[in-house]
This record gives sequence, structure tokens and C-alpha cells, in this order.
Amino acid sequence: MKRTLLLICTLLCANVLLAQEQLATLKHNDSISVYYGASAFEQAYNAAANGDIITLSDGRFNAPSTVQKGITVRGNGAVADTARKRIGTYFMGVFYVRNLGDSLHFEAEGIYFNNFESYQSYDIKLTRCYINSLDQDGGVQATNCIIKGKVFGSSSQNNTYINCVINHGSNSFLPHDAICNNCIISGNNYYNYTSYQYNNCVVKVNSDVNDTILHGVVKNSVLIGFTGTSSLASSGNVVMNLSDVFENWDGESLSTDLETYVLKSSVSNSILGLDGSEVGIFGGVIPFDWTPTYSVIKRLDVPNTPDENGMLNIDVEFLTE
Repeated sequence: MKRTLLLICTLLCANVLLAQEQLATLKHNDSISVYYGASAFEQAYNAAANGDIITLSDGRFNAPSTVQKGITVRGNGAVADTARKRIGTYFMGVFYVRNLGDSLHFEAEGIYFNNFESYQSYDIKLTRCYINSLDQDGGVQATNCIIKGKVFGSSSQNNTYINCVINHGSNSFLPHDAICNNCIISGNNYYNYTSYQYNNCVVKVNSDVNDTILHGVVKNSVLIGFTGTSSLASSGNVVMNLSDVFENWDGESLSTDLETYVLKSSVSNSILGLDGSEVGIFGGVIPFDWTPTYSVIKRLDVPNTPDENGMLNIDVEFLTE
């Protein structure tokens, strides 16, 4: 009980969960269950049914060996945010979504994934997540995400990336039938023949790599570091030097500070995507924003004694931003 009282005090003083102990709430219909510790997500997942929502506090969480339920997982932010008193929500191991098939939907928002993998799961939505490595075989929609490592999945189909930063490195391909809108994509050897890329900033990191790596349908994009791409000029693309495009970004190092990727005014005002807005992550209908779209935990009250039915009536208050 001392541990619970300490946790409540911390919540009331900080307005968000900054205690060392992790917390997960499971919303099932009209009921809410609460779990504690590094295994809190595993416990909540085991108790969850398809369609349930699991909300996580700051901290590092363990994941089950496989996730096979159609659930929504909400973190407290994929990166630390001192202004909002958020440390971030992290899965440092492999987060493996498997065998959801065509009927179930999995969604995650505001979470850092060290390694996100999916197999035979074709309705996955990742929003405002930082993903160190993404390995999937189709059906992923990533919005407002930073994907640091390679995007694997040579046989994958129907993947969509919207307002994302994708840093492939070398010898990696965009998945088959990938659609990229208002993204910043950097690396070498990664443009699949069947990808569709619109309104992006495409950066070739290694100047020694032949320009023919650029495949697929590419329109209204800024091509950075390319030289022999005149055949794409009719699609509204512009070839530029890196120093003329971004205010701060060096084209290689990855930053969670969105100001890093701001375009110079001459580019943002004159080089527009198909929808008339600027190219890159700040254009389009969903400009990049790390702030979660849902409520986060503000207060948690756990009574000292159960009610007449032997139940603990836990009172949870959320902070809406």
C-alpha cells in the first residue's frame, strides 16, 4: 500500500506518471483495469480482448513473445518531452505482431519500438512512433513516424508512409507497392520498382552510387544528391544540393527534433507537392507532430478497502491536451 500511495502522490504533483514503476491501464468496454511494473503491458495484453485499448505510462515495458490480438496500444510519447513532463514509452526488445490475418486491426501511437516486426498481419497502423528497425510483410500504415533502420520485407505489399522520416542506410529497398507521401527518405539502393513516391525529399547519401537506384513512380519531389535524373523532370521533380534544401539537416544523422528537418523558405514556398503544400514532413494534410492525440494519465486513486462486493473501485483521471 505504501507503494500505491507514493504513486498517487507522484501523479498528483507531476500531472503525469513520472514514477519509476511503469503502469498500464486496460480499457475493456466500460471497465478499466490497472497493472504495474515492467511486465504491466504483458499482463494487460493477456487480459485483453480484440478491440480493447491499452494505455501505457512513461518507462520501459516488456512485450509478450507474440501479439495476436487486434488491440490499440497508446504510449506516453515516442521521445522525451520535458515541456509536457514526458519521459517516453519504450519497448526495447522485439515487438512481434503475428497472424492477425485480414479481420483484425492493430494500432500503436506514441511509442518507441527498438524492433517492430509483423507477419501475416495486414491492418497495422503506427502513428507518432520512433522505430529503430521495421520488418513487415504488408498492410502497414506509418504516419508521423521516424524509422531509423532499414525497412525490410521484400515480399510485402500495400504499405503507406505519410509524413515520415525514413533513414534506410545502404542495400535496402522500400517494400513492394509502397506509397510514400510527404516523407524524407535517405540512403542508397532502396527504391523499389513498384513504389509510388509523391511530395518527398529523397536524399542519396553516397555520391558514388549510380542514380539509377531511383525506381518506381516519383512525382513532385526534391531529389538531393542526384545528377543523372533529367528523365524525371517531366514529373515535377527538382534536383538540388542538400545545403540548398534544409535549414539544419546534414542528410545523414537522425534527429527527433523536428526543427532539424525544416526546409529553407525558398524551397518551402516554391517547390510544392501535388496538393499544393510544401514537400517533406511538414506538408500534406497531416504535418508532423509528436504530440499524442489522446488523453494521458493525470491521477490514479486506489481505495484502501474493497466495496461491499469485494471490488476495488479504481478512479482514473486523464489529462487532455
